[in-house]
Amino acid sequence: MRPTLKDVAERAGVSVSTVSYVLNDSSKVVLSAETRARVRRIAKDLGYIPNSVARSLRSRSSRIVGMLVTKPLTNPRFAAIVQGASVALAEERMHLTILSDPSGGAYLEDYRSGRLDGIVFVGHDDESVPEAFRQAAREGLPFVALDCGAPDAAGTPYSTVDFDYSAGARQMIEHVAERGFRVVLHVHPEVPSRANRQREQALLRALADHPSLSLRVVSTGLTGERLREFERSRAHVDDYAREVAERVGAAIGSEDEDPGSVAVVCSWGADVEAVMSTERVRENRIFVGALAGGTPSPRIWPGLAYSRLPLERAGAESARLLMQEIREGAHEHLVLQPELDAP
Repeated sequence: MRPTLKDVAERAGVSVSTVSYVLNDSSKVVLSAETRARVRRIAKDLGYIPNSVARSLRSRSSRIVGMLVTKPLTNPRFAAIVQGASVALAEERMHLTILSDPSGGAYLEDYRSGRLDGIVFVGHDDESVPEAFRQAAREGLPFVALDCGAPDAAGTPYSTVDFDYSAGARQMIEHVAERGFRVVLHVHPEVPSRANRQREQALLRALADHPSLSLRVVSTGLTGERLREFERSRAHVDDYAREVAERVGAAIGSEDEDPGSVAVVCSWGADVEAVMSTERVRENRIFVGALAGGTPSPRIWPGLAYSRLPLERAGAESARLLMQEIREGAHEHLVLQPELDAP
């Protein structure tokens, strides 16, 4: 027999009307957060399905999971993550749907009513897991956070996948030192982000281990406000690329060292193409290294060293952990290492 509201009410020790209020997210009735969480957890455990969707569901699984991506999929970084997740889920005979509303309210109802089996949230920069999803995970939502930083507390009720951005910076400086360069021009934007902070701290620590290397910082002039403008409109992106090229060219020209002893290291992959096209870089065949993903490839730009993030694997691992959450309720926290692709 299919579980009823009465079954949920009896197990939770509340009235049938209270169960109805909770499962319909009634905001007009005052109920404690503890009561709401208990009722939802018990309803999920019993396999309760609202009458409105019962006819369309023959099991407790919709075989559909959602991936919440708040950045355009035209960005190669996020497209690669989605591709990796999609392939991994297809092997499980699961379907992936792309979500875009970061508030999460409607999607949580989809989970509660059986239309979604779980959710992967794809973070970026300093974006963290929205509180609505944290609460839902505490109530039993199978949930995975990708690229949102390490769990902030023991007993985090969901799984996480992150990148070791520090390792990429260390690998790059080791490579630069091994090749005998003496000056590192570190090109980075003025955009606050967790990844940038981790890279910069690791870069400074790595440079301290190599006293033969000196550091000079070259700001690209990109701020958070300007980045948001670019995301709304691509109208001035070419102007920005020219600015980056001019700043890097001027920095190279001001160095007293032989240009052959200078290595340019970019924090953002989006800046690499502008740097590689700089006249001084081309003429002197200056080494360029990229610490972040982007479209440039060493196959297209000879001499480019690239700290490659395992984006497709991150998507696939997120899918694997979500299936683990769905089947076992087990949480795992995974950190993926970048790989240095260098000539």
